[in-house]
Amino acid sequence: MKIYDKVVRNNYQECLAITSLAKEEFFYLLEVFSDLWENYYKHYDLKGNIRQKPKFKEDARISLCGTEEKLLFILTYLKENPTQQYQGLLFRMSQGKVSIWVKCLLPILQQSLEILGVAAHRTPCNLYKTLLVLSKTVLWIDASERNIPRSQDYERQQYEYSGKKKQHMVKNHILSDENGYIWYLSPTYAGSIHDKTMAEESEYIFPEGTILLEDLGYLGFKPEGAEVLTPFKKPRNRELSEAQKQCNKTISAIRVKVEHVFASVKRLRIVKDKIRLKNTEMRDIVMVIAVGLHNLRWKFRQNLHHN
Repeated sequence: MKIYDKVVRNNYQECLAITSLAKEEFFYLLEVFSDLWENYYKHYDLKGNIRQKPKFKEDARISLCGTEEKLLFILTYLKENPTQQYQGLLFRMSQGKVSIWVKCLLPILQQSLEILGVAAHRTPCNLYKTLLVLSKTVLWIDASERNIPRSQDYERQQYEYSGKKKQHMVKNHILSDENGYIWYLSPTYAGSIHDKTMAEESEYIFPEGTILLEDLGYLGFKPEGAEVLTPFKKPRNRELSEAQKQCNKTISAIRVKVEHVFASVKRLRIVKDKIRLKNTEMRDIVMVIAVGLHNLRWKFRQNLHHN
């Protein structure tokens, strides 16, 4: 029996546990993923080399047979963050073959989420165009760090080391709305880059009326068009007034929703635990996918509420 038949087709709870998606979400994603895979395999081999002649049917000896098994393979890899040797044992293939499949399927999964319209914007220009269509919007901005192995190169060690977290990291900042939908995901930065610097380099422009909630890491960041709401910082050798403390409590109660969003994104252990992928592009792609899967789950949850 295939792992797909045992986990997805026959067991709702196990599907949710090892893919982060419910069955209906899995099949919704599968429709687009299947079309993209078939088009890819028709013109390219697993390593991305262009075929001399289009191939219209999968080889019977292929190590992952069927698009359902392929989607399950890449989702379980992201959700559980296993070693490639362990993933190979589960799907009966070598570690080298797991590496090939991961590099092949990650971009296809990313593109699937983009086609479904649940991928976060990556450029401030596209974000601005989307926000123009909406009415007055409240957005939260915050950074999410991910641990990475220490590089053997000394200069890269210094660049990736976060003095605040005392670890080697990469990080992104996220813009989400009051309902928990993520509208923007920044490029991936090294751990040594300050949160405010990341935001300033993005060169945001917001439609008039946008309210942006920040923490003290973004103190002084005031993008064009947005009304900024930041907690009061305690002055040296003085105390905050009662009104300022109450204001900080109110902002904190609102901003806790951001932590819930991050918790949902980090259902994928590959962005929660130390990531083993060394390729910079792949590290960025897995975060894009984690955000896209969060938005996909959010979309289904909203549809259930409306129905």
